[in-house]
Amino acid sequence: MRRRDLTKDEKRLWQIYTRDVTPTGSEKPAISEAEAPDRYDIKLPRKKVFKENRPPSVSNFESLKNKDSNWGKKLKQGKVRPDATIDLHGLTCVEAHERLLRYLEKAQNNNKRVVLIITGKGGPKNKAYEEIRYNDFENSRGVLRREVPMWLSGGAMRNMIISFQEARQADGGNGALYVVLKRKS
Repeated sequence: MRRRDLTKDEKRLWQIYTRDVTPTGSEKPAISEAEAPDRYDIKLPRKKVFKENRPPSVSNFESLKNKDSNWGKKLKQGKVRPDATIDLHGLTCVEAHERLLRYLEKAQNNNKRVVLIITGKGGPKNKAYEEIRYNDFENSRGVLRREVPMWLSGGAMRNMIISFQEARQADGGNGALYVVLKRKS
């Protein structure tokens, strides 16, 4: 598509508009249309080809999910049962985070290896819970179900666990998690 030339009226209007503009120190006169080249060559830098972007493993969401397949098989087949259980139903995110952190520290100190965390599936059981949940994270269902895996994959909890996975249907299904704790050294 070619640029159109300015009309006489447009050129006159431009002269009126710029008549009181003074040059800012450049002694060079502007290039006239006759002197301007038809084409400008612009040298663009080469595109850099990046290798695959890998998210950092320290803060990667669910980076410890199903990490230890040996424990995973034993838990899914029911050969190993949880040593302890914590139920986080009805708690706000702040309360649940604090309680879970303290509970995991205590369980690790007591040499427990597998902990069952019940987060629930997100359905309110009564009106009071519904009102509390309304003020919680974006009023979405299953806040703890979504948040607990992120807590386990980062921060202080990450250093305590080997892996985690969704529980068997008999233990709560997708509303619960098995967490395999590291041995206290």
